[in-house]
Amino acid sequence: MSHLSGIILMFLAACSFGIAAIIIKLAYAAGLHPASLLTLQNAVAILIMWPMLLLSQGRPHLPGKQLCRLIVQGLGGNFAISVCYFWGAQRIDVSLLSLILFTYPVLVLGYQIVFEKRRASGGEWLALFSAVIGAALAADPFHGAGIRIDRWGFALSIGAAASYAFMNIHGQRLTGALPSQVITSVTSTVSTIAMMAVMPARHWFTVDFTAEQWLFIVALALLSTVLPMNLMYAAIRRIGAFHASVVSIAELPCILVLAYLILHERMNSWQTAGGCLILLSLILMQRPADFARTEV
Repeated sequence: MSHLSGIILMFLAACSFGIAAIIIKLAYAAGLHPASLLTLQNAVAILIMWPMLLLSQGRPHLPGKQLCRLIVQGLGGNFAISVCYFWGAQRIDVSLLSLILFTYPVLVLGYQIVFEKRRASGGEWLALFSAVIGAALAADPFHGAGIRIDRWGFALSIGAAASYAFMNIHGQRLTGALPSQVITSVTSTVSTIAMMAVMPARHWFTVDFTAEQWLFIVALALLSTVLPMNLMYAAIRRIGAFHASVVSIAELPCILVLAYLILHERMNSWQTAGGCLILLSLILMQRPADFARTEV
């Protein structure tokens, strides 16, 4: 039951991230600048998370070593992913960027095999293969007139995937000692401070937003940070970094379905096939005999 609950939690986190991707498009259409949206939604998120943490668990007591690990998680995970994805999206097509990003389970498994002496089962390889191929088809990077490849954009995409892999691997170690709320609150705070330090103040030090724009900012704070990050760490605690990373690829078909329903973007047959392969990987993940969590 713990294994299945971990899959469900990560699937819900992926769906939340997917909904957030659609809201981002709507927010841009409403006139929000990417830097403003990125920074302010994180700031609003920590204003929501800290009162929730203090009311539910009280003030966290963090030894210096744990605090340092949380700072590393916030910079190498949350902040690095946001910056790489944001700048990468300006240089290459988002479909290609998404495809590269969601190959990060390969990096997670590769790390565990090389450094943690993990022996991957045939079922794990099958689920990974199904998920990655499904992500490739769902992202549909070669759709349309052509594809623009920029070497720096490609490098940033690799950086985003590596940062996502790091967040899962290092996050698995953190969940062994800390509650999900503590990890999410501290790492999001570190990431937000870093964003405010590097983003021009004119993009975030203002309240000159419409009610509709503030609605998008608050919605993204909840759906891209508060809810999915807590669910993700709770899932990692139950099923481990690799299995959580595979389930997270469900975000892609979620984005495609919502884009069709809300933005009226049509899915082609290749994207539909990709979604089916990703669902197959999730079904395979429900076999705890093949997917016993590796302790670290």
